[in-house]
Amino acid sequence: MATGTETGSRVDDAYEWLLAEITGFRLRSGSPLSENRLANQLGISRTPVREALQRLEKEGLVKRTDNARFTVSQLTATEVNDACDLLEVLDTYIARKASSTLTDEGAAALKGYVDDMYRAAANDDRASWALADQLFHRKANALAGNVLVAETVRETRRRIQRFWLRAASLQSRLLSCAEEYDELYQAIVAHDYAGIEPAVKKHIGHMRERMLEMIAAAAILLGDD
Repeated sequence: MATGTETGSRVDDAYEWLLAEITGFRLRSGSPLSENRLANQLGISRTPVREALQRLEKEGLVKRTDNARFTVSQLTATEVNDACDLLEVLDTYIARKASSTLTDEGAAALKGYVDDMYRAAANDDRASWALADQLFHRKANALAGNVLVAETVRETRRRIQRFWLRAASLQSRLLSCAEEYDELYQAIVAHDYAGIEPAVKKHIGHMRERMLEMIAAAAILLGDD
């Protein structure tokens, strides 16, 4: 009988495998995800596969059909552009609000997360970089104090960020992304409200470019129209 630790490890393994297959476009958009077939392929039971799929569902990478089966979510150029357009507006709002309420503790926390990004980039540690990125936004959201906007941003970013992180890591852009966050941090602590928007747009713009390049490359590889 598997222990809780063993079960958790199998869930993590299934999750990481599925994540790599989806963000690498080896599992194509709309592909059905059979729990039985995946369990057999990975040599584990259905339970950790189901839990991994549920985790990916929360992140927007898979969805349930009308008959409650899982499929790979669609990711199109239109969706990327729509998401990035929204993030440009809302991230700018959040950063300006965070700047207006910034405390010494808040500034120190944001700086710490930027430093963590630099360290993770130097070690090519995508997981640690992603965590620092997540904590930076979580702190900025808390400082801004608008729960509705924060939730909208979180759900929008969650949908596309896994693909972007893969692209950024493969293209060795984690360092330049850390520098972009540093630029945004400097504008926030300086209460440079005019400088916040271009800093946000610079980062989101690069995210948009990498995502669209990845989708285009996948379309050529897979023979999609």
